[in-house]
Formats: sequence, structure tokens, C-alpha cells
Amino acid sequence: MAPDPENPLAPFRKLGPSVYIQNPTDTTTEDDRPLIFIAFWMNAPPRALAKYVVEYRRIVPSARIIFIRSSSNDFFFRSTASAQQARVAPAVDALRASVNPENPVFMHVFSNGGLFRTTHLLKAYRNATGNSLPISSMIVDSAPGTASTAAAMRAFSFALPKLWILRLLSKSALWVSLILIKAFQTLTRSPDAISLAREAINDTALVQAANAKGVPTRCYIYSDTDDLVDWRDVERHASESEASGWAVRREKFQGTPHVGHMRAQPERYWSIVKEYLEAAEAA
Repeated sequence: MAPDPENPLAPFRKLGPSVYIQNPTDTTTEDDRPLIFIAFWMNAPPRALAKYVVEYRRIVPSARIIFIRSSSNDFFFRSTASAQQARVAPAVDALRASVNPENPVFMHVFSNGGLFRTTHLLKAYRNATGNSLPISSMIVDSAPGTASTAAAMRAFSFALPKLWILRLLSKSALWVSLILIKAFQTLTRSPDAISLAREAINDTALVQAANAKGVPTRCYIYSDTDDLVDWRDVERHASESEASGWAVRREKFQGTPHVGHMRAQPERYWSIVKEYLEAAEAA
């Protein structure tokens, strides 16, 4: 189903403020539908994210697709663990209804925003079930980076008003907020959210392998020209994942922008995704 140009999210059922689901029209395989979970980047435009979901639907018509959005407000006004876990609770309920070691979830996580959201989902799932989330494979797109005030400024700036005077005032307020947050973390020696997320997705208490080989598989898709997430930070995490027992693949794109690899090289991008989806269907 193609996205509605007026309302790209119309084909998807809204489970909560930021959680959506789409079931296939064929209901004959209710108990064995492949499960796809997508965590989009912060402030992802509905039209852009709908294109990914539509392509996933085309590739795997029988899949149940759950996806999560996030916004700047989630990070500034709903940053506590309890608020974040309440935000992802509808997704946890949807996962519990169909995921198990015999029917694990395929995950696709975009940017630090999607990674941050996913770590809270993993923690909420463990709190609700007492178990780590079984996954068949995972794609990490344009992530993870490391905490940087300059990179955070660029990331949050995408959602600021376009009118120059409002944008100038908003940028000033944003810069002050980020400086204060950084100062607080430094004074209290509190770990930043990105560092915690980098550790969480390698934590076997939160995520477990559930595929034919019994080895967690992960593919990093990133770029040498990403101005928000440095490719060296991604490769450093890929090495950490390998040391933690993951089977890791690195797909480094040349000259593509942040979360822009699919638009720049769609054939290469979706061929990578299909390989990992095959692992999900074989699990």
C-alpha cells in the first residue's frame, strides 16, 4: 500500500503517541508472521519513514511491522527512564503478543535517536517479561555515535522553526540547554544517554540471539561523510560488538548523508536489508 501524500501514516494503526503497527492483510498465518521492529531517527518526517515501511511490506508481505517515532520533545521533556518506558509500553505489549524464541524480531534502528528509544524498549520488555528480547538479526543505520554538544546541536536543529527570527531564538535557547546538560553531567559524573545506549544494545540481559545459528548478527550501515555520527565511532562500536560475541558486518557508504544511504544507493541498501531479513524468516 502506497503512503497517502496527505497523511503518510494513515495506513498504520496507532497504538500510542509514537507507536504504530501494520498487520498483513493475509490472516491465515496469524501465529507465524515474521516480526519487524523499526525505530526511526529523531524528528523523522512521516513521508520519509513511510517509504521504509512500504518497502518492508513489499519485501515481506506476511510480516507484522511495528515502528516507533521520536521527537526533540521526547528528549527534553520526557527524558526520564520512567517516561521513556511509558512511551514505548504499547510497542512492548505488541511485541509480547507475538514474539518468542521461535518467532524472534528483526530490528532496524536509525541514528542515535532510534537507538536511544530502542534501549528503553529493551529495558521495558525485560521489566515486563523477565526475559531479554529474542532477535533474529539487527541493522544499525547511521549509529551509534558519541555524545557531542556540536552534534546534538545539529541533530536538534532540524526541528527548529524555519522563520529566521524564531530559528535564531530557538537556536540560542537550544545551545544554552545543551551546555547546561553537559555541565550537569560533568559535575555529577553522570553517563550520557548515548554512552548508555552503546552499552545496552550489547547487553545479553536485554537482547538474545534467536536465529538458526544461535549467534547474534548485526549489520552497521554508515557513511564516511555523515556530519552527525562519525564513522570512526560506528566502527569502534562494531569492534566492541564483535568482542561481545556478535557476528558483525560493516557496510560503509561513500559520500552519503546521515540516514540518507537508502536514498543515495537504494539497490545496495535494500539488498543488504534483504540478506538480514532472510535470517529473520529462517529463524
